[in-house]
Amino acid sequence: MFRNVQRLLAHAGRIARERRATLAWLALVAAAGCALLLPHDQAWHQQIATQREPWHSIAQRLSWWGDYWTGTLIITAALWLAGAAFRQPRWRAAALACLLGATLGGIEVNIVRFATGRPRPRANLPDGLYGPRFGDYCSFPSAHTTGAFATAGALAVALPPVGVPLLLGAGGVGWSRMCLSQHYPSDVWTGAWVGLLNGAVLGFAARRCRREDEGGVGNRDS
Repeated sequence: MFRNVQRLLAHAGRIARERRATLAWLALVAAAGCALLLPHDQAWHQQIATQREPWHSIAQRLSWWGDYWTGTLIITAALWLAGAAFRQPRWRAAALACLLGATLGGIEVNIVRFATGRPRPRANLPDGLYGPRFGDYCSFPSAHTTGAFATAGALAVALPPVGVPLLLGAGGVGWSRMCLSQHYPSDVWTGAWVGLLNGAVLGFAARRCRREDEGGVGNRDS
């Protein structure tokens, strides 16, 4: 297991270096989208958060499944065990990829959340960046959305039949966080991009590991 994690991370590091220009452009797109959303955060949040039942109950369920502990870990464990039972190494590699992608993305956004100190919408505080704080000052970006998109993004690359449908679920997780007044649209947008970028890199790393195991050349992915 530890060796497999090392291989995935090593390949992910190489892929990130090889694709650094593409990743930089995508990061700029994410930042530009966030800047465009910020002026509309309050108004759009009000429209989404005032939705009535059954939407609120649906949002609670989606948020539960979008959490790292009840979403990513369950998906990872199920896929890993299925890969072991059916002797499918690529399933186990994909499971590790989504776990590592969600873990790294979660670490990144939690550092940013603590550093920026943006209040959650439910906190009824003036919006802004208050600096390093705990408690309800952890709105930007959405960690649930990051984890959901990292998990789905990694699987969409490494195991498309599983990952592509999960991308729709990840979008639902992002909506649920706004519906429950946990995050603003810009929080969700940014979290989705952080998750996708982390997940995609780990997904390509899993594909590269598989090619090596099958005797292929572990060079650039097409």
